[in-house]
Amino acid sequence: MKRSLKVIRVLCAITLALLFGSIALAQSTTGTVNMSATVSKFVEINSGGAVTLTGNSGGGVSTDGTLNNPLAVVINLGEVGPSNTNSFVTASVPLKIRSNAAYVMSVSSTVTTSGSTANRITSADIGFGLGSIARTGVGVATGADTNATAGDPTLPANGSVNATTGRYNFTAVRSNLSAFTTSTTALSGPTIMNAVPRSNANGLTVPAIFAIKPQFFENGSTTIAVTFTVTAP
Repeated sequence: MKRSLKVIRVLCAITLALLFGSIALAQSTTGTVNMSATVSKFVEINSGGAVTLTGNSGGGVSTDGTLNNPLAVVINLGEVGPSNTNSFVTASVPLKIRSNAAYVMSVSSTVTTSGSTANRITSADIGFGLGSIARTGVGVATGADTNATAGDPTLPANGSVNATTGRYNFTAVRSNLSAFTTSTTALSGPTIMNAVPRSNANGLTVPAIFAIKPQFFENGSTTIAVTFTVTAP
């Protein structure tokens, strides 16, 4: 019995020695991973959907707007001489803007006509303005946007018949394309989108409204090219 106890004590001693030796030999190491990332300013302008054309005699929308696709609309306003008895020929082009920073949308235009007299269509005869601005949908930030145009150019406050010449004039500030012959700010505001994936298709929407008053213009053809540019200053 005594011999068995002695053997047990020896085995316990060996076990403790091995255990303490294992603890003494254990080690600990650490590692780190350092990363960096950048978010650049981002802005984009796309089509906000289909174009609406009203008051036209002939013509039509040759290339319509497609929601969330690049803006590349082609419109034939049709007849804008005195044979068109409508008050205005009006095209409403929906725009969609998205940004992760404050933005500025500028507009520039070129009006080219075959006419050569003072009665030809000029850039001043093409009414232009931005309609109601909407920031709606999940992921769209609230904010106060500044519309630098006079709004819908067909509103009574934005034009009238000139008492001296008899010609209809868009008279409000930045109510026609003569104010945008060079790149000029039309809309600006704070960040549009919150932190959401690019797949979120919401954004700020606003219609660009173009209008012409049918009159006894000099006969001929006219082309109107308008470019919208969005930047993040």
